[in-house]
Amino acid sequence: MSTITDDESEDAQKYEESRVYTWLDDRLDLNEEFLGKAFPEDRYASFLLGEVSLFSFVILVLTGTFLGMLYRPGSASVTYDGILAEYAGTEVPMAFASVLRITYDVPMGMFIRMVHHWGAYLFVAAMGLHMLRVFFSGAYRNPRELNWVVGSTLLFLGIGEGFMGYALPFDEYGSTATGIGFNIASSIPVIGETLTKILFGGMWPDNAAVVLPRMFFYHVFLLPLIIGGLIAVHMLLLIRQKHTEQKGSRDGEADVEADNESVVTGVPLVPNQVAVTLIVFLSVFGVLALLAGFFPVQRLPVWGPNDPFATPAGVAPDWYFMWVFGILKIIPGFVPRAEFTGGVLVPGVIATVLVLWPFIDYKRDPVHFTADPIERPLPTAVGVGAVTLIIMLSIDGMNATVAGLVGMDTDPVTIQYLLPLTIIIPIVWGLITYYVLKRGVERRADSGAAPTDDDSDTAATPSDD
Repeated sequence: MSTITDDESEDAQKYEESRVYTWLDDRLDLNEEFLGKAFPEDRYASFLLGEVSLFSFVILVLTGTFLGMLYRPGSASVTYDGILAEYAGTEVPMAFASVLRITYDVPMGMFIRMVHHWGAYLFVAAMGLHMLRVFFSGAYRNPRELNWVVGSTLLFLGIGEGFMGYALPFDEYGSTATGIGFNIASSIPVIGETLTKILFGGMWPDNAAVVLPRMFFYHVFLLPLIIGGLIAVHMLLLIRQKHTEQKGSRDGEADVEADNESVVTGVPLVPNQVAVTLIVFLSVFGVLALLAGFFPVQRLPVWGPNDPFATPAGVAPDWYFMWVFGILKIIPGFVPRAEFTGGVLVPGVIATVLVLWPFIDYKRDPVHFTADPIERPLPTAVGVGAVTLIIMLSIDGMNATVAGLVGMDTDPVTIQYLLPLTIIIPIVWGLITYYVLKRGVERRADSGAAPTDDDSDTAATPSDD
């Protein structure tokens, strides 16, 4: 009887692995370059915000699939016969009853619904933080302008996806928030009526029997499909263009020149990045599970089903819509078409500047290293001013709360304080940031420090595949 040595066993294992790789390569066109693609090193944790966004979306799709199979979009009255005593045996709208059943009667229903709720928050928050990292590090510059446009579009679609979900429970909170969006859309000159017919299919909430199925279609199918497609485009562009690198990331690399932009360094996809990706996914799910378990948001029993004869007080949108709500709050009454100006025009200008920023702060030559925000006074000042503006507008959206804290009526607080502060504070912070950073750049230049990438027009060599 023959004996197989350890060397022969190792050779056989390598042969089997080679056969598996060859089989996959014949069908999927694998190559060592793809499997060895360089990813940012572990010490640059902020680069993982994109993966947090991706995995939040994956969890949203999984939990949304579960919820969608149990949800019934309709406004007809039905009798709720579940365990929630407050509504047991009473007639409520079909959509409201189905969400009550999911939340209180289906095993694990409340947990999955809350994971979906917090996942939506994390999805938008991670995309916003990811874009802030890209903005302040200048990673949107040539040749990555297109990926910035795709990422900006994903952010707006994520916010729109949240809006489409407002209407589905058909409770007082959601129906009022949806009504604000309906009024904003209908306020657009010329196309407003046509647009509301396309988006809503009818008046809200009068024609809820028509609008709810349409919102359901947008929320669970159309927008997720578009978002998924744009995420794929975003990742393909990233693979094609490769990631930007931090200055100093090549320290100690004897075989790579620190200023050679034709080479991208980092950790390979297999096994390093795969392990990191698994950790990030489990961490995202763990955080969402903790939030869902310890902080369940129970709006339905508080607000109750939609009541067409009542207008509830204190309804405000979620945090990612609060800045738009704030614009509506501080628009003076003498402004013509105030609803259109505050709900469409001003947010549209802000969104357009965001999308087109790479073409405003344009670099003629390709840039493959991230920039130090301290060395870029003007873009950093613009970013600080913009973030401050969004914060101030969000505070404006809570003007009634602010008025209660200071013991004044809402209108005087809004007109006399919040409106002027919203204009002044972002400008002041932007100017302070610019002045301080500009003086720092000038002092370093006087001391003989080498110019930064932004101070020269030296041509950069694009990364080769």
